[in-house]
Amino acid sequence: MEFEFNFGEQQLTPQVPQDSSLYASVDGIAQQLDQDELVFMDYESGQNHVMTVQVLQAMGLTQQFRPLHEHIQHIAGAIPDLKNQHQAIQKVLQFLIDKQLIVSADDWLMKLKQSKDNPGQAPYAGMVVRTCDRPDQLNRLLDSLNTYQQHHNSQHPVLVFDDSRQADNRTANEKICQKATVHVTYHGESWQQQFIAMLQKEWPEDSEQINWLLQQRNGFTGGRVWNLALLALAGKRFSFFDDDYLMQARTADKARLDKINLSDEMPLSVQFGLNVRDIKQKSNDYNKDLLQEMVNACGQSFGQWLAEHPDITTSPLYGLRLMDLNRITAQSTIKTTGNGTWGSPRAAGNYWLYLLNKEQREAFWQDRETYLDNIEASQLLHYADHYQVLSQANFAPSTIDNSEFLPFTMPTETNEDYFFCGLTEACYPNNVSLQFPVMMGHIQTEDRERSQQNHIARRPGINSFVADYVTSVAHQFYGQNAQQRFNSTRSAIADLIHNPDQMLLNRLQEYLSRTRAQLINQLQSVLTEVEEPPIYWQADVKELIEANGAAIKSDDVALLGGWPEDLDATSSVARLRTELGEIIEAMDVWPKLWDFCRAQ
Repeated sequence: MEFEFNFGEQQLTPQVPQDSSLYASVDGIAQQLDQDELVFMDYESGQNHVMTVQVLQAMGLTQQFRPLHEHIQHIAGAIPDLKNQHQAIQKVLQFLIDKQLIVSADDWLMKLKQSKDNPGQAPYAGMVVRTCDRPDQLNRLLDSLNTYQQHHNSQHPVLVFDDSRQADNRTANEKICQKATVHVTYHGESWQQQFIAMLQKEWPEDSEQINWLLQQRNGFTGGRVWNLALLALAGKRFSFFDDDYLMQARTADKARLDKINLSDEMPLSVQFGLNVRDIKQKSNDYNKDLLQEMVNACGQSFGQWLAEHPDITTSPLYGLRLMDLNRITAQSTIKTTGNGTWGSPRAAGNYWLYLLNKEQREAFWQDRETYLDNIEASQLLHYADHYQVLSQANFAPSTIDNSEFLPFTMPTETNEDYFFCGLTEACYPNNVSLQFPVMMGHIQTEDRERSQQNHIARRPGINSFVADYVTSVAHQFYGQNAQQRFNSTRSAIADLIHNPDQMLLNRLQEYLSRTRAQLINQLQSVLTEVEEPPIYWQADVKELIEANGAAIKSDDVALLGGWPEDLDATSSVARLRTELGEIIEAMDVWPKLWDFCRAQ
């Protein structure tokens, strides 16, 4: 027997100062040998260890990083047979530490910084700008970039991908690009049609799927020009912004530029402003070249980036599980980066405003007049308090490492960024997105009327449905490279299509119910923790709860966002099958398109 508790004779010893070093147990799998013994295999090393069931129970209680004395107290309180057996527990935990079944936070962080020589980053193509029928905003962005580059003595070639519907706006955009003081290459309708025709000539049998991925159609099609950029720049890195950005970097007073948080579950912080001037007064100029910092990080291994920034220290790992943190290794590639925004938020809705922490919530509701402005989320600071190491970017990434195969994004509908990030994580589960605690300007000129969603139940669209589904099953994919895992993702979506009608309808209902129930639970938790909230805020929260609760109880047909309201159950299932079918047909074609474009 390798590990067992030996209670022996317990003696009182003088109390020594408690060590604050943090420890957590490794992840693994256990197989029962008999009633009292089992074999535990460490996932990372593959080594087997024989131990008692009681020792495994103790290991299960040490999954979070905590000091040893806290682990001992927790185990003694949770396992009745070990009550008051602190010395025996400490002895076994030390054995587990010696066998590296329990590891220290210091040792784990040291491994994180031990990066091997980087093979080198792919060439940087420049800044991709998506624009659609907003010549004034495109002109404003390019002017701000010119000022930014003069200040930092930097050069970012610009590649404008035009998704404009109106011919006069396309003409205006092209003229703006020609007259710009920065170097701009315009990818308008003519270039796009030539590019699509080139691909269709190469694969005439796949013309329908190529059109689905890349051609313009009715509705929002920001994803299709994203796909054009991914193909045109296959094998390269690029930065990525919409035309409503301003290249003016700022930091919030509370942002910590010397800290990095390794948790994957830290929400962004929010501060509210009356107008742009007020927002600028509540933040500070960032004098370093944020764009270049993100470009430099994109494509690096995380260990190398961390080693190159010794002034940035990790936030304490206390309370975090080692099995969750092991998604990050020294060799994890920084596949994307992100930044915060000042001005307008990037979120389409405003549900998240009702889930703010205490300090932010009080600023949100401070008086009715500002509350009515704040629920539209039109003027705010939205940022990370520290650097963050995420599995997925919060929104559309600011830089993208397209040096190796990347999936496409949905060509239509909003939340195309979530779709892309979900499929990218499935392809690269051990790579990360590095969020910078710095904001860029993001000024939307059109009214979004986000508060109108307060009166209706949450109804995610097809892009969110697929992204959430892929994220839920991706842990079952074991392919050695991104394209193999992409094929596994395709198979999982195809399997969903082949569900019987009732099962597919049940999946839709379950997904919508879970989404709404999660929101209700979060809102109920907020309601219970606040004391004497303003009536107007309380009324909106209750309205959200009631709307989502009524939708859960309703016998109405399960419909995703963007679908017609009059679909019956048969039509709903048929629509889901059709849209999922279009996705997997595009997935059949995309890898060879990407490989072909990289070879050009």
